[in-house]
Amino acid sequence: MPLTIYMPALSPTMEMGNIVKWHKNEGDSVSSGEVIAEIETDKALMEFEVADDGVLAKILIPEGTVDVKVNEPIAILMQDGESLDDITLSYSSEVSDFEEDVSSSNLLNHDIDEDTVNIDENVTSEEILVSSNINQDKELDKENIRKFITPLAKRIAHDKGIDYSTIEGTGPNGRIVKSDIQNYKLSENNQITQNNMNMIDSNNQYIETPIDSMREVIAKRLQESHSSIPSYALNVDVSITEINKIRKKMNKDISDDMRISINHLLIKVVSLSMIKVPEINSSWAENKILRYKDTDIGIAVAIENGLITPIIKNVNTKGLAVIRDELKDLITRSHEKKLKPSEYQGGTISISNLGSYGIKSFTSIINPPQSCILSVGASRKIPVIKDDSVTIDEVISITLTADHRLIDGAVGAQFLSSIKSLIENPNLMLL
Repeated sequence: MPLTIYMPALSPTMEMGNIVKWHKNEGDSVSSGEVIAEIETDKALMEFEVADDGVLAKILIPEGTVDVKVNEPIAILMQDGESLDDITLSYSSEVSDFEEDVSSSNLLNHDIDEDTVNIDENVTSEEILVSSNINQDKELDKENIRKFITPLAKRIAHDKGIDYSTIEGTGPNGRIVKSDIQNYKLSENNQITQNNMNMIDSNNQYIETPIDSMREVIAKRLQESHSSIPSYALNVDVSITEINKIRKKMNKDISDDMRISINHLLIKVVSLSMIKVPEINSSWAENKILRYKDTDIGIAVAIENGLITPIIKNVNTKGLAVIRDELKDLITRSHEKKLKPSEYQGGTISISNLGSYGIKSFTSIINPPQSCILSVGASRKIPVIKDDSVTIDEVISITLTADHRLIDGAVGAQFLSSIKSLIENPNLMLL
């Protein structure tokens, strides 16, 4: 019998995804393990492989559709010996239920495009006759006329809690289409906004931007962090004069793309300090604390319309060259949205560096379930007193934001002290 292909859950936290592109057309043969579509999650663009051999009989959700719920049918796969006559489809109020009373062959015979039409599940044959002969009775009570709506528009209306029975469709024969739902929502929002216009300059123009899935997930997770993690912040200035001397010696005879940066050294320093202060390398799990052996460190990367934190795994087992190469690859694929979920989930600590923007110091929000995050500011030269004389030193500001359930203040201070000591005395990294 035909197989239903459902919207996959490509990560443990994925609830919805966008179908960016279908690599196969209806009628194409597919093999198990073959990529048939590209699906965008809140963090990455991933290839979706089919699990069975067969023929892609019907694409239920077209490419370009956004916010498709996990486990919603997106396509139908036929097996050898089957035909379109074996497939029966009926769109219910949820769009994702399947019935046996409307076949695709009947839809084709009546020249109806099932991708653009959605019939209410309670429509009777008498109502269909009335609808087809509507010109003979133009005085029908409008409340008794069934609404015709495309599957995509109906799903958006359902997700947004919109009663589409009150909406006048602009599609063929008055059919409600996606833009009708979006315009209705915009009109509704404008009406709500109008109630507060006494608080807004009437001459102030604005542009309304819909929230995409990435921004929605970022908002959800940061709100979760802010409301559920009791955090505190500690800050320290660190001299980078000595570590820069060593870095310049290391980079003297190598090409630009192979050079070691302060970020690579900082990742290694953080890993060494996590081993020295093991309470840092932990996560909160309700009734227990999980402590880890290896150090997995996240690096905050700003991408278009959002932020992602790829994880360098097992930093404690890697040298600077490997850290450099892995970080470069992770950043590149972050911008391309090609990361796998396993490459940006997990870790116990993240590093966010806004030094390139000239930010002196800042405080970051912890990325759950991690225990803490380090915020690194721009390098700056300041006068300092050494051996009773004033000299100029180059420093950076490092701020630790820590989960107080896991890391007491004294432990956080010990961790920052270790980082400061290793950066200011890089030879200690060899011990």
